[in-house]
Amino acid sequence: MNPGPARKTESDQSNVGNVIDLEHLDQYTLGDRGLQSELLQLFRIQLMNQTKSLVSCDTESNWKSGTHTLKGAARAVGAWQVCEVAEAMEQISFADEQGRVAILERLTAARTAFESHVGQYL
Repeated sequence: MNPGPARKTESDQSNVGNVIDLEHLDQYTLGDRGLQSELLQLFRIQLMNQTKSLVSCDTESNWKSGTHTLKGAARAVGAWQVCEVAEAMEQISFADEQGRVAILERLTAARTAFESHVGQYL
């Protein structure tokens, strides 16, 4: 008999919780681990695509729309670090090129942390 995939230990889950709020995700999905995995995979793809889009963004309208979309998606899955960066991105003026470069570096760091931790969870 195959007992199925091993659950992460409490220690593993608390490390993941620094980047992904598993309690939030658990409530959002009513504990459905398959749905959680699917949502995290979808957000992983969206985060990659949205980061690329924001790096090459050429208008203030696209910047504001992209940062707002990212913030909402991050909130939905409990990716609070990404959400915090997206909130800060909304406050940056598109005309402030140095500010945009700096905040995009923060987004890249948050994305790297998310990628690392979501891999541990999945």
